[in-house]
Amino acid sequence: MLVFQGEPYGEEDFEQAIGTCMEQINKYNPEVYGYEYAGELAPKMQLAPMGWRGYIEMRPIREKA
Repeated sequence: MLVFQGEPYGEEDFEQAIGTCMEQINKYNPEVYGYEYAGELAPKMQLAPMGWRGYIEMRPIREKA
């Protein structure tokens, strides 16, 4: 699993903070490091959003063949 964590945010900025982090996650290319996303192995997961720790999302990966 790759774990992505955004910057801490104020609760009033919840939607913008999550949106910004998700944009960055979607731009990330694990193939640069010899891996690829593997959505069929497990679902992506999100921890409950809490401003003090930032948005956290995990995505399954595997070594690229």
